[in-house]
Amino acid sequence: MGITPASFAMSELSKVVQRCNPDFDPSRAISWRVVGPVADSWHQWIKALFKPLLLPHLFRVLNYSARQSAREIILLDAELNRKMKSWPRRRSLDAGRSLLQQSTPRGERLMAKLREAIETGAAFGHFATLYGVRCGAFSIPVRTAILSYLVQESSVGAPDEAARLKLLEASVGSVNEFLRLSSNGSTEGLRFHG
Repeated sequence: MGITPASFAMSELSKVVQRCNPDFDPSRAISWRVVGPVADSWHQWIKALFKPLLLPHLFRVLNYSARQSAREIILLDAELNRKMKSWPRRRSLDAGRSLLQQSTPRGERLMAKLREAIETGAAFGHFATLYGVRCGAFSIPVRTAILSYLVQESSVGAPDEAARLKLLEASVGSVNEFLRLSSNGSTEGLRFHG
């Protein structure tokens, strides 16, 4: 029995998570809190937090990371902090602190600037911000980075790969549509998205 395309994709996304967040703890929530049936809760989280706030945030952070624009990323992190509700904000900051403790690629100056901004209070260190910067440091394409972010979010409510894959499949259309609209039909933009 061969590997399915979906299983292969999940395997590749898991490799991205391992590279960009090697100490990831799948039992700790990032910003999704499972309330009620898992699929319904996931759909609500996608609708209420991911699509309107986290997806555009990740996209912008990844774009600014490619340009090494620390100032803009710091401002985005502060904006995300203002817009998030209490529970997901607290969990996102906890996950961000954990990610900040992990070693960064040699010579990675952008993460050092963010660490300094967090220490001075100019930035907060949200997981989505720091994960986007780490993906940028490893030159992970935008679409792949966003989907690997979703794999991590889904882990708390879907402990096995098959369950995470179902949740991911339920949300990939939103990601693809967002990226299609953000590229304005440009094939250059689509190459950047991966």
